[in-house]
Amino acid sequence: MFKHILNTLRLYLRTEDIRKKIFFSVLILVVFRVLAAIPVVGIPANAIATLFSGSSFGDLLSTISGGVLETASIAAIGLTPYINASITLQLLTPVIPKLDELKKEGSNGRRLISMYTRWLTVPLAILQSFIIYSTLRGFNLMPVLEPMELIAMSATLTAGSIVIMWLGELVSESGLGNGSSYIIFLGILAGIPGALTNNLQIMDVTQKVVFILLNLLLVATVVLITEAERRVKVQYSRRVRSVGSAESYIPLKLTQSGVMPVIFAISLMSFPDLIARFLLSRNINDSVNLISTNIISFLGNPYAQNIGIFVFVILFSFFYVTVVFNTDEISENLQKNGGFIQGIRPGKSTSKYLRNISFRLTAVGAGILALLSVLPNVLLATGIITQSLITGTGMLIMVGVVLDIRRKLKSMAVVKDYGRYI
Repeated sequence: MFKHILNTLRLYLRTEDIRKKIFFSVLILVVFRVLAAIPVVGIPANAIATLFSGSSFGDLLSTISGGVLETASIAAIGLTPYINASITLQLLTPVIPKLDELKKEGSNGRRLISMYTRWLTVPLAILQSFIIYSTLRGFNLMPVLEPMELIAMSATLTAGSIVIMWLGELVSESGLGNGSSYIIFLGILAGIPGALTNNLQIMDVTQKVVFILLNLLLVATVVLITEAERRVKVQYSRRVRSVGSAESYIPLKLTQSGVMPVIFAISLMSFPDLIARFLLSRNINDSVNLISTNIISFLGNPYAQNIGIFVFVILFSFFYVTVVFNTDEISENLQKNGGFIQGIRPGKSTSKYLRNISFRLTAVGAGILALLSVLPNVLLATGIITQSLITGTGMLIMVGVVLDIRRKLKSMAVVKDYGRYI
């Protein structure tokens, strides 16, 4: 086993393309951590951490920002505006005909939608920076800034968010895996050594064994559902061999959307809490203060939070598979290439058949994904375990990114290996 792992690593490092992508991804890691260590002018180092102290939503916001929110660095808001912009455009695509047309135009349409997402990220980043300042100022966690200082602070946070977004896109183009997920993965990974050390120091032997076994079981379960797929057999009548028509298959994964529903659910659940804290800090009137306090209290309830994340993960899973998995396009391509599913008529019948299968798989996969998202929190709340290494959502994101990187490395290595025989 270890010999196989060493041989695989040796193959990866010998392959020039893979080696370049690995070094580039490591370079992005270094740049990201350097940006996370540069403080933003005007905000005290512990102000944001104090604002969210005692609130689990601070951890959720920190997760999707790349694990740097509480550092009050120039990269503090991280990918949050970009993720919110992506959610907004994906929700508006079925509603706005122009966006729907762009989505159907292929790569050029997707490129334009990506450009709109970047443009929308800028005002959202500016808005979030002002909300953070106003909230911190309302709770007397930072001094009043002069207009030019406020503009400089907002510009710095906005620029930091845009740079992080740019780094993520560079990873998607020249690195390993999805850039946004990779940045979030780096933030989660950075917090694991400290959490692991703190947990092991306060545990007895039995608790350590349970702690290690539980996390290994969670990782194994996440790997299993992420890799699980149903292969729909396809036959091509035009590819004639001596034994008849050639066969292929369409792989339909149990979780086709990967960890994106988890990221979207965290972002959507944390937004009302941030707005409520902002309104409470402004002290507008007693009614608004009461409503804001109730919202913070309700969302801070572990049961409400877990139920909310559970529901949103399922909803986003179905939404994602509806938007991304275009069965009509797959059916059309199959028909053009002489492909068909045995027992299913080409055209609309094939599209309907694939859609039904994908929805059934998503129903199972989304349920398991949602359950794993909240399972460590439920075990903590019920007292079954006393410590957790990372949250369920963090576990899903981390394992999903590792599997995505592994899949990309493996495919590149296979292409290189076959290249010897060409």
